Amino acid sequence: MSGLRRKYGDCQRADGNCAACPLVKYDRDCHDSPITRLEWYRRGKGLTQKELADMAGVNIRLVQKVEGGEYKAENLTARNLLNMADALGVDPRKLL
Repeated sequence: MSGLRRKYGDCQRADGNCAACPLVKYDRDCHDSPITRLEWYRRGKGLTQKELADMAGVNIRLVQKVEGGEYKAENLTARNLLNMADALGVDPRKLL
């Protein structure tokens, strides 16, 4: 697994892992912006968007659109939701 890109320039974590940062709450990042459950779990696993997309067999744009709020996880096809949940090792309901 490669290192995560820092989400913000002022990130205080060398590894860029928002899920491990004490300034982050479950649904809000350190800048108090919403963070999707998909991004939360992906960062918690130390995966880049590309790595998750490859593991789940989906296009990276799908991951980007869900994390960016353009698509909602509950509107994904069952296959894509299940593949991403399996890649992250979480119950699919946790991504909804």
